[in-house]
Order: sequence, then structure tokens, then C-alpha cells
Amino acid sequence: MSRLVTLGAGLSVVAGCAGVGRVAPASSLEPLAPEATVELASPAVGICRDGDNLLVLENSGTRVIRFAIGDWRLTIAPQETLPLTERLTAPAGVAADRFYVYIYDDRVLYRMSKEKLVLQGWLNNVRVAGLANFEQGIMLVSDADRGAIWYKGLFGESRRFISGAEIARPGPLVALPGGDFAVVSSASKLVYFNRSGVATKTVPLPEGSDLLAADETGLLCIGQRGKQQVWVLAANRLAGYSLPDSVSPLSIALAGRRLAVLDAGARISAYRIPEAE
Repeated sequence: MSRLVTLGAGLSVVAGCAGVGRVAPASSLEPLAPEATVELASPAVGICRDGDNLLVLENSGTRVIRFAIGDWRLTIAPQETLPLTERLTAPAGVAADRFYVYIYDDRVLYRMSKEKLVLQGWLNNVRVAGLANFEQGIMLVSDADRGAIWYKGLFGESRRFISGAEIARPGPLVALPGGDFAVVSSASKLVYFNRSGVATKTVPLPEGSDLLAADETGLLCIGQRGKQQVWVLAANRLAGYSLPDSVSPLSIALAGRRLAVLDAGARISAYRIPEAE
């Protein structure tokens, strides 16, 4: 029997047992069991959704593997290998839009056209903490070193979109339906902002949040690297769930109520998030 726990700012957490104002311990959260798991042939550092596909960036820094996810039952072999024309020594993450794949290491954001498959440096001297598609070929980039969100244009122009004074320590970043965005700030709250860079709402999160994914409806999933707790935010209600004890999340992706988790870089598991009661 779940209880509704208030965290403040109109936000509620559905958990099994917790006190008011505290996030529920992992043992009280509703458990999720994987619907399917695929073991990876090589260690990976990040995953992202790309339409009906899932892109997996390998730790080798030499290729991206595309899985056809369909209904998110990851029981099929990789659909395609995308070799990188430049080897990354410290690959950190991957993102995609309709025309491009974006890959970053600890200092450069690269872009690769899906048509030409040539990796090119796109934004230098940046430690990417999050990426969100502003328009096709245009990205918003959270910079962990300079504490800002950058606008990176289609033809290479860049400008500061939001400063650290407006949103402190911006981290993972997602685009939402209707042209809005959400970013994890200071690993402890979610800040919504519009296309003009104006913050419109703030929602408290469990301390240490550093994973964020969104689906096409605006459903959000929040987590922490190496921790089994995940939180699903919809209609200002934050529902808490627990992954199996052996799981160590490194990266997440979301489609509908299906959550894909990159577990310790070695496998990807798919979970179905229950419908809200």
C-alpha cells in the first residue's frame, strides 16, 4: 500500500513508507523487474533514444551500436554499427536528433551527420553535463566547467543561453513537448525553462540526482549513477521505484513507460514503469 509523501513546492512522492519531507528509503520503493536484458559485446559509457532505435556508445571510443528497440523488448541483435572516424580517448555520452548523432568526451562535443557518418568537432573546451535538442541540428548544452547552458547553432555559432546565476550547476538536460525544457540544477532540483531561457518552475529532487530522461509525452525519469532508486515525474507527482540490487545505472533512456538502463556499462535492461494509480 503506497503512501503519498509531500516534498514541498506542490510535489508529491509515491512511496511505500516515508516521513513527510524525506525521500523514501530504497527498501520501501516499489520494485521494478526487467522485462528483457541484452548483454553487450563491449563495455559502453552511454545510451540514448533515437526514434525507434537505441544508440549505445562504446567505451573504446571507436563506434556506436544501434539497436532496433521496437516495443523496447531488447531481445534482438544489434541492428547496425556506426564506426567513428576519429577515436575518442575518453568517450562520455551520446545524443541524437533526426539528422545528427552527437558524441562527447571530457572536453569536446562532436557531431556526425547520419548521412555522411563523419565525426567532426562541434564545440570545444566544454565538459558536457547534458544535451537537449532545440531544433533539428541545434542543441542546448549544459557545461559542467563553466556552469552555463550554451546554444549551439546549426552552422556552428554558439552563445550563452542561460548563465549559472540563473540556473546553478546545470546538469542533465531534456527537451519537452511544446518547446519547453527541463534541467537538473545543483543535483537537487529540476528547473523548467522556455525557449527564451526564462525559468518557469522548480521542482525539488532527491539529493544527488544526475540522470535524467524524457519521453515524447513529457514523462520524466530521474536517477543517480550507481544507485538503484529511480523516480518518475508526471503531473507534479514523483513516484519512486527500485531497481534490482545488483544494478548500477550509468545512463538511462525513456520511451513511453519503458525505461532502458545501461547497467555498469555491461548490459542494457528494459523496465516497464507502472501506470499511475
